Amino acid sequence: MSDSHLSPNAPYADANWRAIVEAIDEVSPDLVVHTGDVSLNGADDVCDLVHARDMLDRLGAPWVAIPGNHDIGDIDDEHQPVDDLRRRCYQRVFGDASWMRQLGDWTLVGVDVQTLLSDLDGAEALWEWLGGVLQTKAPTALFTHRPLRPWRVDDADDPRRYVTEPNRSRLFSLMSAGNVRLVASGHVHQWRHVVDTVNHVWAPSTWATLPDRIQPVIGVKTVGMVGHDLGDHGSVSSTLLQPAGVLLVTVGDDFDSPYTH
Repeated sequence: MSDSHLSPNAPYADANWRAIVEAIDEVSPDLVVHTGDVSLNGADDVCDLVHARDMLDRLGAPWVAIPGNHDIGDIDDEHQPVDDLRRRCYQRVFGDASWMRQLGDWTLVGVDVQTLLSDLDGAEALWEWLGGVLQTKAPTALFTHRPLRPWRVDDADDPRRYVTEPNRSRLFSLMSAGNVRLVASGHVHQWRHVVDTVNHVWAPSTWATLPDRIQPVIGVKTVGMVGHDLGDHGSVSSTLLQPAGVLLVTVGDDFDSPYTH
């Protein structure tokens, strides 16, 4: 799941989250992975981070998370840049921003791509760590907040939306040295599944879609989460899940946009 934007100031986010929690209780997955923007404005308000952590703890399954731009700031953002202070604040509430887990035959890797793509002092050490954990023969799922690249020819290669060059080639090189079978991301609030030597799967937001006047259609604009069935021999099956009770709402149309305040 991704882009829940949980906050005491985002009632639609919390309402849809309650439906997500009920669905997780029914599905009972081995692990829940949240690919960032857990909070609405955790980058500037620790109360949003604490609220989001409390909501994640209500899941009836083990979970891990990686931060998004709303949690620790964005790359090259003058208003809300990713920095060490925001990163430490996130880590105090959620723990490690990058991690590795073993799940059966699979290796699951979550990377804090906000830091990875930055010029912060910890970025190069994170690249080295990522290269090490991806060098395995085990089938691997890589979780990152933003997608690695656009898939439509008319979609701009926006550095605020995707991993752009030269970092993209560097990341693909690390992936090719191992056995990455799945790259799961969020960030764009749209669902998409593309196979290009590996499975690239975008999870929609559990909160809301963005209107076309703000964001182009580059996938399927919907609300929900994704179920990944990771097979014993490296097979991947990914399914869009839209639990009963999750409302398909649009920011600025169905409720006032929190970004205008």
